[in-house]
Amino acid sequence: MAVAILVIGPLNTQKDKKITKMERIEAKALYDAFKEGREAPYLKVMEIAGVATFVGPDPYALPSVEIAETADASSRVLCVLPFSDYLKLRKVSKKDRVVMRGNVLGFADRYDYVVVKQCEIVEVKKSKE
Repeated sequence: MAVAILVIGPLNTQKDKKITKMERIEAKALYDAFKEGREAPYLKVMEIAGVATFVGPDPYALPSVEIAETADASSRVLCVLPFSDYLKLRKVSKKDRVVMRGNVLGFADRYDYVVVKQCEIVEVKKSKE
């Protein structure tokens, strides 16, 4: 009789340290790709960079950050955080330059923006205003 043993633990080999960097895209470029019907390569977990145009609840009262290329542009990407992360929104203010990581799901025609769910705040550069 053969017995198989599965050992699960942290990976500490040099090979494991060569993880590729997460793909990052600007909010306007992501928005434009969806508006032009070129969304297929972006339907995955990505980092999206832009300027926060709104911070607060989305239309379903979930914590979110809307980002675009400038503070006065219409929102291009809606980044929705898990409900348990509401307090993390305090890190971000309107006009801050942010990088969000999340699962790009699709385009919301009704609101005219790309929807990204299960987001996390990666980086915040405070606005000088």
